[in-house]
Amino acid sequence: MQYRNGVAMAGFLLLSLLSPMMISFASNFQDDSTSISNIIHMDNLSPSSFSNVEDGQNECGLSTYSPHVQTAFRREAANAEDEPQIGESTAKWLVVLSEVGCQSRTEVMPYAKQLGAHSLESTILSGTWIMSFESGSEANSILSKAAGVNNPSDEYILSSTANDDLPFVETFHPMRETIRTPRLIPSDTKFSDQWHLQNTGQGGGTSGEDVNITGAWDNYDGSGVLIAIVDDGLDTTHDDLSPNYKSSLDYDYCANDANPDPSSWNGHGTSAAGVAAAYGNDNYGVTGASMNADLIGILLIACSMNDNMESNGLLHQKGAVDIYSNSWGPNDNGYTKEAPGPLMLAAFEEQAYGGRNGLGGIITFAGGNGGSNNDDSNYDGYANSRFTLAIGAVDDGGDRSYYSEPGANLIVVAPSDGGASGITTTDIEGSGGYSNGDWTNSFGGTSSATPLVSGIIGLVYDANPNLTWRDVQHILVNSAHKVDAGNSGWTTNGAGLEINHEYGHGMIDAGAATNLAANWTNVRAEDNWTSGQINVGTTIPDNSASWTTEYLNVSAGIKVETVEVLFDADHNYRGDLDLTLVSPDGTESKLIEKHGDSGNNWNEWLFTSTLHWDEMSDGEWQLKVRDMGNGDAGTWNHWALSIHGTTITTDSDGDGLWDSNETDTWHTDPFDIDSDDDGLSDWDEVMVWNTDPNVNDSDLDGLDDGVEVNTHGTNPLDYDSDDDGLTDGDEVKIHNTNPTVYDPDADTDGFYWFQDCNDSNAQIKPGAFELLNGYDDNCNDVIDEGYNMSDYDTDGLSDYAEWHTHLTNYQDNDTDADGLEDGDEVNVLGTDPLVYDPDTDLDGFYWFQDCNDTDASIYPNATEILDGIDQNCNDIIDEAFLTSDHDEDGLTDYLEYHNYTTNWTNPDTDGDGIPDGAEVNVYMSDPLVFDPDEDLDNWYHFADCNDTNAEVFPGAEEIWNGIDDDCDDEVDEGTSPPTEIGFASLQTSVSSSGHVEQGGMVNYSAQAIDTNDTINWTIEGSPYNGGNVSHTYLEIGNFSWTACVSRENVSSCQDGIISVIEVIDTGNGDNTNGGGGNGSNSGNGSTGGSATNLGPEGLSQITPTYIAIFTLSVLLIALIGLLLGRRGGDRKNTGQIGPAQGKYASNQYASNPPAYGQQQANYPTHNGVESEYSPQGKYVTQGENVYSNVPSAPDFSHGGKK
Repeated sequence: MQYRNGVAMAGFLLLSLLSPMMISFASNFQDDSTSISNIIHMDNLSPSSFSNVEDGQNECGLSTYSPHVQTAFRREAANAEDEPQIGESTAKWLVVLSEVGCQSRTEVMPYAKQLGAHSLESTILSGTWIMSFESGSEANSILSKAAGVNNPSDEYILSSTANDDLPFVETFHPMRETIRTPRLIPSDTKFSDQWHLQNTGQGGGTSGEDVNITGAWDNYDGSGVLIAIVDDGLDTTHDDLSPNYKSSLDYDYCANDANPDPSSWNGHGTSAAGVAAAYGNDNYGVTGASMNADLIGILLIACSMNDNMESNGLLHQKGAVDIYSNSWGPNDNGYTKEAPGPLMLAAFEEQAYGGRNGLGGIITFAGGNGGSNNDDSNYDGYANSRFTLAIGAVDDGGDRSYYSEPGANLIVVAPSDGGASGITTTDIEGSGGYSNGDWTNSFGGTSSATPLVSGIIGLVYDANPNLTWRDVQHILVNSAHKVDAGNSGWTTNGAGLEINHEYGHGMIDAGAATNLAANWTNVRAEDNWTSGQINVGTTIPDNSASWTTEYLNVSAGIKVETVEVLFDADHNYRGDLDLTLVSPDGTESKLIEKHGDSGNNWNEWLFTSTLHWDEMSDGEWQLKVRDMGNGDAGTWNHWALSIHGTTITTDSDGDGLWDSNETDTWHTDPFDIDSDDDGLSDWDEVMVWNTDPNVNDSDLDGLDDGVEVNTHGTNPLDYDSDDDGLTDGDEVKIHNTNPTVYDPDADTDGFYWFQDCNDSNAQIKPGAFELLNGYDDNCNDVIDEGYNMSDYDTDGLSDYAEWHTHLTNYQDNDTDADGLEDGDEVNVLGTDPLVYDPDTDLDGFYWFQDCNDTDASIYPNATEILDGIDQNCNDIIDEAFLTSDHDEDGLTDYLEYHNYTTNWTNPDTDGDGIPDGAEVNVYMSDPLVFDPDEDLDNWYHFADCNDTNAEVFPGAEEIWNGIDDDCDDEVDEGTSPPTEIGFASLQTSVSSSGHVEQGGMVNYSAQAIDTNDTINWTIEGSPYNGGNVSHTYLEIGNFSWTACVSRENVSSCQDGIISVIEVIDTGNGDNTNGGGGNGSNSGNGSTGGSATNLGPEGLSQITPTYIAIFTLSVLLIALIGLLLGRRGGDRKNTGQIGPAQGKYASNQYASNPPAYGQQQANYPTHNGVESEYSPQGKYVTQGENVYSNVPSAPDFSHGGKK
């Protein structure tokens, strides 16, 4: 169903024609369309303009409403047309009646019934009524007819009898039900202290980033001020809220009763209340900004609500409530653009002009938490009203909280979460709300910043209860301080105020605000200028960085407070647009910035800016728009500019004070901006600092007021700004200290920290007696002076040196109690006087003197012993034995002990008969190894070339034998070969035929030619000697036998085999083994010739001829041997046989040993015996041989026998 078509919009067209006119709430709407610079004063505001008149009133209806309210009606009608489903489902409609509508409810009721309404409710607007119908469709149809709209499809006709008296319906729209939600509480890390009130850096924040409230509490606590928390309820019995709570004034607009206690899950209002006005200074819980202000709860947003409910909530107890704190608003998703309805806007205006008994009530609104969604507070019609205060948020580091929305409408920001810590405040007692306790440390968002500002305004009202709603805004603007100084958005407007779209005018400052309020002179009545509707009808180029700009010249001289821009444009994607207002001073207000809002059109949206505060309005204003998106073109339809502030009268010196006030009130020079030349303008002295503008040093501290404020930041009314007992002038001019920082005398010794070199110790101060303690007791920059010449313990060290250098006890001459005075240890001995010096072996010498303090026999000047140890500690070992030779062996004792390891008391260590000196110096033998004479030929091994043969030694007779008999390195020199000897022969016989029965005996017989030859047998492994032997065989098998004849080292052998068989029983009685065998062997050397075994058969073959031949051969051999024996002279022949050597040699010994060398070495005597040594190695002793226990000697190149 359509709500806006044909002549149904006649009323709205009328408003469009009227919009260029100026409105006075004390007079009828005036038509003056020829001028757009008419200024209307708002001093004579009548509250009756905002309330329904029960006693009859002649003038009411749209023409009597403010432009904002008229615009709201147009906007609501347009919304109803765009969303017809809302009207179809809504039974309650808001209807504006003219003429008869101005009458009382009783008089209007019959007309309402004629329109089909079954109930009628009055509103705060005269002529505006809430009518209830059976259905939305019926309401739309009837109201359209009553408004003169022809609808062919609707046959309903009002009674003709009543037509003349029917009330004229100027406009109507359905009463939409909306849900208002608390601002988002970000889930950041929280801490349990109220850093927003005093930030010392706790929890990781930045010290000083708070609202500077503690100083304000010295004088103000909000007493006498009533703060209403408009929210989802309030825990009225909370122990931290109930002392301030006024239960007789609260209300629940959802349940329509006087109990605003919340549901257990609705803790938002309770937390907001604690931030604003929790009872403080009671050693319990938390404190609110206005710790002693009165507090009520207005439960409004816990249910769906309409325009009427909202307006009723914001007008609740209008005459009693000073501040309405609202931590709620439309959705912050970045694409919701929503404004209050006409009744709510009327309530805003009613509060401004009728609240607080005409001074105006304060309405604070959260600026919004959609910063992360590119939302802007100016897209929120509640927060961007000039009758409300939009509040942003900063974190504990002083930076904009990530969620806080920017906006030209922001006035100030206040601390909240978003950084390291959240806000600690009250929570529903018990398990309800945000925690299981009575407090929470996780509150935040602009929901927390807003009640904090509300509480601080309570302090401002406590300082000056006569302030108007505009005065409060002036004070907040002029007392806020800059935060996030590095932010590029900071700029200075034409009036010299620092502004920022993210922070408004900066962080609210409770101390500065209350100081300013206490001496504030109320601003004059408000002047308002409006351009009226300016039609444009221009296409906005799509996706272009170029601006489409409208220019407007304003001649009115208004000192600006707020500026409003009404903007209307058709666009299918309104988030593509940028919209900026530029003042004559060049200050820019960004009203729209490109964002992701796909909604259609900007339908007469009202933007607000506080950034032009205190600028002058006269000059050229610009409004410029551009489309920064692609694919959606738009049309700029029309716009309007409204400027609110005060008209400036004459201020000749430009100090902000009117000339009349300067001459009449302050008695200052109206032509001199600084009458007392103290560096502060007359305005600053009167309006800001409350100093005397005619006295350059108001507090008589020796500093001009301007120097205090502009240079040192001190209070020009307080001669000791930091209350440290030093005047500001003395701190600056004498002590060179900071007059804003308390200078402590922490140790209360009468000297400040800058005089006292140690302000934590009362014993240390200028003029104190200097002690030896490592401190500058008298603060003369010299430590322990006077002690460098004293020696209290007379130990040879100055007291100063003992304390500072050696760390010894200057009152004890032996600090380490080791028997050595500290001075001796330092100056003489070079030891550590702090370390006990031991004499471990008790030999009378300390460890640093004694080279071995564990052995009492070792100490300086001890007798040196030959033991490899430095007994006398002179760093030389065994020096007394370098030349001595106690055993007179030709080696010094030192060499024997250290080099040769021989026994220095025994001349023959190895007991081999050779003194150690001779072994080392003469024979080059090892004096530790016994030198043997193995063959006992009286020659040692190192002189004897064969110490295993007694016939070989130096000086022996050389014989022809292939051996160096005399050890002169020549073989057989001077000899000739001996006469060769013939072959020796061996004959053997065995009494067996080559076998024998087991257990039988065999007789063996052998005969050598030379009777001096030796015959040896080996039979079955057993040895036998002699020519005739026998052997019994006990085992069966084959057994060998061997017979050898030997002479000296030459032998000749013969062998054979005997087989042992089992015994054979013949039955003939006894068994006689008869037979034998013989053989002959002729050989040479050790190799025997072949043997012939003669058994029984061989014997049987022997003939007499053989016997004769054998006999002759034996005789011949014997004869030859006899002849040869005689040729040999005296030599004894031991019969060596063998063709391999071809000679026979016999060993011959001399009866006396040969004489030894002709050179003898004379050595010292031992025990009276003189020893002589032969160079050939033979030792000859003259007298008793006293040497014994000599170990064996090593091999040398030539052996020797003794």
